[in-house]
Amino acid sequence: MSPRIPPEELYRKLIHLGTGSIALGYWLAGREITLIVLGVLTLLILVAELLRLSNSRAAALYGRYLGIMTRPSEAHRLTGATYLLAGALLAVALFPPVVAVLAILFMTWGDAMAALVGLRWGRIRLGRKSLEGSLACFIVCLLITLPADLSLTTKLAGATAATLAELVPWGVLDDNLVIPLISGGVMLFTMASGL
Repeated sequence: MSPRIPPEELYRKLIHLGTGSIALGYWLAGREITLIVLGVLTLLILVAELLRLSNSRAAALYGRYLGIMTRPSEAHRLTGATYLLAGALLAVALFPPVVAVLAILFMTWGDAMAALVGLRWGRIRLGRKSLEGSLACFIVCLLITLPADLSLTTKLAGATAATLAELVPWGVLDDNLVIPLISGGVMLFTMASGL
């Protein structure tokens, strides 16, 4: 029998999937507005996080309303939400629109599906992750690229880079920051190389 996904982790991943709407917002609003909105949101969440980490009243308030979204490992460090917004902001700032949108979707949908599939059906362990979760990440990322006007090499390279970035333990860095930067950088490189 497959293990159940803990409700708090399912809740976190549903929110993670929902943040894929950042990519839609980018297409609708354009680069400049998206940079402003993401910049303000990233700054606000960073200030809130620093307050939570340095002030017991702020930490108690945070715990009451947002504690369900916080993993025990995030109790004394920045949460994945801060890294997610920073990763999206950097993707929009550094990459052309199609690459930024794909990198953001890799981070939001690919990463979430890796976790959900890995928690539910993961049997073959790859460190703290699972082969099944990594395959789900790769398939979802590759499917995301289908409508993009990019070469097959760029699509495969981006999906592979996102999957490896999700799989590798990054220590103090969060994969929500690493996935869009690495996958976007790899796609940009393959495009520039004419691959």
